[in-house]
Amino acid sequence: MMTSVNKILKVIDQIAPFETADSWDNVGLLVGKENQVVNRILVALDLSEEVIKEAIEEGYDLIITHHPIIFSPLKKITTGDRVGKILIEAIQNDIAIIAAHTNLDKVFSSGINRYLADSLLLGHLQILIPEGVHSDYGHGIVGTLENAMAFDEFILRVKNVFQIDHLRISNVTKDKKVRKVVVASGASSDFIGNVLLTQADVFITSDLKYHDCQNVIGSNLTLVDVGHFESESVYLEHFKALMDGWISEKNYDVFTKVSEMEQPIFKHL
Repeated sequence: MMTSVNKILKVIDQIAPFETADSWDNVGLLVGKENQVVNRILVALDLSEEVIKEAIEEGYDLIITHHPIIFSPLKKITTGDRVGKILIEAIQNDIAIIAAHTNLDKVFSSGINRYLADSLLLGHLQILIPEGVHSDYGHGIVGTLENAMAFDEFILRVKNVFQIDHLRISNVTKDKKVRKVVVASGASSDFIGNVLLTQADVFITSDLKYHDCQNVIGSNLTLVDVGHFESESVYLEHFKALMDGWISEKNYDVFTKVSEMEQPIFKHL
């Protein structure tokens, strides 16, 4: 069955409703027409130069990103500006752009943080900051390990889940044990106060600053910074699989792929 941008928007809305995104966010269709025909979908964290090139060379007509390339109001779109240049390339090549950002962060049943919590083998899961009394949406997830683990052993599991060799830790004590864990992908240092109230042993997030780490000194909470890209990119294949399930159920004739060219911003030397 022929597929349109609007049909793919509805597929994503089944996974993570756009209306649940934070008010400051910019999600949904950012570039293109709702009735545009879609045959090939490329999934990425960001709409980078590498991703747009991959999409053009391989004939994709829709790119779905987590981070919206249009975030602040644009006063001009020109080739002299990085964002403008990428947007012009997308428009010239009839490539539509959809962003699914905080709606994917916040949905408990199938979002990024649920995937991370499940991958870390956490149980008794709860939303850290729920929205509404009976809501399935909110920021961060609190969970517990079946049995307490030595910190070093737990860190090996973290590195495996996030597919990294290096991470940053703060406020770890000798012989620390880990049982209760909070995970919040992306830049979630604003939630440290909420995490402290849970009496968690570890908070896994990214983009931690010096003063963020000072705020937990004297507590039992250890901060683990896995990197912003790394905290979210591991979810993309799972997101693709969720979309593929709906696409198959609807009998849509469309191919999906996670970008093979996208790279993290930071490299460790």
